[in-house]
Amino acid sequence: MVYLQNFTESTVRKNIYEQQIDRQEEVTTSISQSIGSDLGILISVLDGLANSDLLQSGDFASDETTKLINDKLQRYGAEINNIFLLDRNNIVTLAIPGPNTTTDETDLRAGDDLSQRQWVKDTRIKNEAPYFSGGFERQGIYKIFITFPILDRETNQKLGIVGASISTVPFFSTYGNLEDLDEQFLVVFDKTGNIITNPGNAGLLGQNFFGEFVQDFVARNKVLNNLTRNLLQGHSGFGIYDYGRGERITTQEPISVNGRPEFFVQAVTPTSSLYSDLENSLFIERVKLFSLFAATLAGVVVLMIFLIKWNNSLKNEVTKRTKELHDLNRQLREANTQLERNNKLQKEFINIAAHELRTPIQPILGLSEIVIKENKDKELDKYLEVIFRNAKRLRKLTENILDVTRIESKMLKLNYEPVRLHDLLLSVVKDYQTEIIKENRAKVRLLYHPDMNGDPASIVVQADMSRLIQIISNLLNNALRFSRKEGGVIEVTLSEHTDGKNKFAAVNIIDYGEGIDPRIQANLFTMFSTNSYDGTGLGLYLCKNLVEAQGGRIWARNNPCGRGAVFGFDLKIIDGK
Repeated sequence: MVYLQNFTESTVRKNIYEQQIDRQEEVTTSISQSIGSDLGILISVLDGLANSDLLQSGDFASDETTKLINDKLQRYGAEINNIFLLDRNNIVTLAIPGPNTTTDETDLRAGDDLSQRQWVKDTRIKNEAPYFSGGFERQGIYKIFITFPILDRETNQKLGIVGASISTVPFFSTYGNLEDLDEQFLVVFDKTGNIITNPGNAGLLGQNFFGEFVQDFVARNKVLNNLTRNLLQGHSGFGIYDYGRGERITTQEPISVNGRPEFFVQAVTPTSSLYSDLENSLFIERVKLFSLFAATLAGVVVLMIFLIKWNNSLKNEVTKRTKELHDLNRQLREANTQLERNNKLQKEFINIAAHELRTPIQPILGLSEIVIKENKDKELDKYLEVIFRNAKRLRKLTENILDVTRIESKMLKLNYEPVRLHDLLLSVVKDYQTEIIKENRAKVRLLYHPDMNGDPASIVVQADMSRLIQIISNLLNNALRFSRKEGGVIEVTLSEHTDGKNKFAAVNIIDYGEGIDPRIQANLFTMFSTNSYDGTGLGLYLCKNLVEAQGGRIWARNNPCGRGAVFGFDLKIIDGK
């Protein structure tokens, strides 16, 4: 009994470690692909700017050029510090900060001469597109610069440089934890082995991993050193080690941009965080073992009685049944292994497909937009609009798939801030009203009205603003899709309610379209549950997970009048003073 218990506990520990490594390798691959894909989109933006008519004509500082760059930043530049332009003489003509850039992170000004910056020299000498700089540290801010030479399309002469700067710590923190060393955290290196994130120790930022400072910190651990050396050579892998701060499991992947490894990421999990799961599993196994022992003992007693009476016949029957059970168990194990393998392959395929689709979509959108603006042929306009509209749909689909991947791998990160819900709803509804007019949906009217006695402007919730916009937009798109034929009014309301302890703000979106099909209502917020000819069933699944991740509830019901449906959610109200 004791031997069996020790054997079982050893097996459970081994299985949990193996499962953690498999799961962590999937997460690390997904993070690597997400970072590479996002950097690929930034490169496409810089490429589009370098080849735009404004910069090709030498217009590096006009209001129109500023507006063009600002538009790109608002769409794609959430984590970008600056997009900047340098003329032929390496003088900064424009330096536009990103939407989330603080004053401390802005270090480029119009008129600055950057001729002596090494990354400027390298961009002009090597003529690479794109060129990734090494890291730069200023007041504890570690940065990378991504540059694109602006070449005249006819003469191939250099007109200047367009580039972007990124503070590495806030950029990489959007993909995982960088500070809490008691949970799974990320470490990111550049090509020379410099640590460009802040893995719980500010003193490590900017240090070379194989330098004396970091080597003293990790006690020159051979397993970690070999693992990191292999990573910088472009190899994925995993390792288990302890350099004096507790045992850790590390998985790693190179981050490739346009097919070349530019950065390198390690996901590190302290095994102490697995112990609670391990103890729960061991307790369950002990109960199973005790039950198995008791059942076996009872079976032996019964078997002995039957053996005394029908020894020969029972022996043959037991042998036959044992063989059948053995074959059945083997088949079940093989089937389970195959299912796990298929599930892993399916996840990897979906994840890789979504990331690969993002790269060509951005140039299609950017170039389509330029062609639409410059096209003079009215007959051609309708075809260009179809291309642009469907490319936007494809981009939304890939973003939804990537969000589902983050939710499924528990890597979704939310950035909380106080949000004035009334102002946000006014802005989103206004944008959609403009879009409805633009798409000539004359049959549909979109209205917003607060349904409350107090001042709606006083309602403040603690939420991730970008994800909140995503929730509202998904619900509005859903309402517009099912109001396509019937038309009529779509109402957006804001109200308050309480559970006796806390106040909640409720947003309802009411349409008078087809309503919810009773056949899918029970599974409405699950993946791929839809009866729409052009829907994927991912939007409502994302809404539910995003609302619940922010402490709220989501609901859906058909209207009592028999036409249309109500989709709504609520969030806890905080003191906005």
